[in-house]
Amino acid sequence: MANKKYNFGAGPCILLDIVLNGASDAVKDYNRTGISILEISHRSSEFENVIHECQSLVRELLGVPDNYSILFLQGGASTQFSMVPMCLMQQLKRASYLDTGCFSLKAIAEAKLFGPVHIVASSKDSDYDHISYDYYIPGDSVYFHCTSNNTIEGTEIFTFPETNVPVVCDMSSDIFSRQINVADFDLIYAGAQKNMGPAGLTLVIVKKNASAAHGEFNSFNVRLPHL
Repeated sequence: MANKKYNFGAGPCILLDIVLNGASDAVKDYNRTGISILEISHRSSEFENVIHECQSLVRELLGVPDNYSILFLQGGASTQFSMVPMCLMQQLKRASYLDTGCFSLKAIAEAKLFGPVHIVASSKDSDYDHISYDYYIPGDSVYFHCTSNNTIEGTEIFTFPETNVPVVCDMSSDIFSRQINVADFDLIYAGAQKNMGPAGLTLVIVKKNASAAHGEFNSFNVRLPHL
């Protein structure tokens, strides 16, 4: 593309010409089916192939184990701020959160609508100029939530805690930018717009069944918030 501009901001990612051209062709005529990808039935085998290929690529690139499900959801990563506690919070049990900046604060605010929240550490007093590593995660926590990369504050987590508590991580800003051990996490979520593609899609990688040590939570047990 002539005179192509590059956005080096922390917002939308840069898409390669081959991706843009492929998307353009699919909008006009997907895979020579004679119909646009925007018009094709979501129940058709052609569209199911799109989903399966995307899941397969995510599994390959991140080394996702077979006992994890790969989901593509709507609403952006911010919707997961409420979906995570909605699915994982248990009656009268607390969730633990690491406060590292703007987006973790938003996740904490949403979680408080569903149950008690324990903040294990925060660098708010120093204007989030660092990430606290000296903290304790209570063993009775239903899950521990952290944000791996804080684009507004300019900090990133490189070492994740070893704990028997289920670990949930918002990886919107650095997913696919480095190798991770997916098995260290019970749920990973990430908005597509930073490292994967255009906005409007959220990737969720969730362990199908937590171990007995993790309390055997059901990741699809949706409850109403405490009002």
